[in-house]
Amino acid sequence: MSYTLTLPCGCIVYVACHPISHVAHTRIIERRGPCCHVRRHEVGVRLGLWEILPDPHHQACPVFVSDGTRLMPV
Repeated sequence: MSYTLTLPCGCIVYVACHPISHVAHTRIIERRGPCCHVRRHEVGVRLGLWEILPDPHHQACPVFVSDGTRLMPV
């Protein structure tokens, strides 16, 4: 199983997981974001798990839209 993730800096990361345990064993930057200011983010660099985890201090604000009858999360 493999996935691509977009980091908050805009970089695209290829993540490969073990098919049975689903543990991510490979995390490689595929494409650098146009506005990324992290020096270490170069194409082909392997990332540690802690580098792709969300920022614990970030407080996400849910956004809702209405179609006139109900509210739906975006």
